[in-house]
Amino acid sequence: MRVKTSSLITWLLTCLVLLSVVSVLYAADDTRFTLKDGIIDDSEYGLQWVPAPDLIMDHYQAEEYIRNLSLAGGGWRLPTIEELMSLYDKSEPGGAYPEFHVSGKWVWSSKVVVDNPSTLWLFRFGNGLEGCLLRSNSNSSERVLAVRSRR
Repeated sequence: MRVKTSSLITWLLTCLVLLSVVSVLYAADDTRFTLKDGIIDDSEYGLQWVPAPDLIMDHYQAEEYIRNLSLAGGGWRLPTIEELMSLYDKSEPGGAYPEFHVSGKWVWSSKVVVDNPSTLWLFRFGNGLEGCLLRSNSNSSERVLAVRSRR
């Protein structure tokens, strides 16, 4: 019986050591987003993001903001709804990496509602839902994120 108990303890300790090593390696590799010079680099999708300004905007204002954004050489655009969804992380407070500044907010996408071109899709980081809103409307939390392919 002593041999079996000793073997079991050795096996359990080996498993614990392996789990510790794996968790350290996983934590060290958790670098999808890096913020440098006002730009968030997304290593998983090969995109760069500009954090949302602390301004409520309708879609027309969001488009103007993107057009006038010259940070790091320009080339910015509104994200697709799929790109916004890729940022959603329900384990993060507010649903996204904090440096995006979209905690719990609706964010404009470039996706137009097919049968109503005056309406666009938004994504809400508070709960991971999509919704539609007239371009000229702004309720109380609509933000804009600028995105481009990594250079």
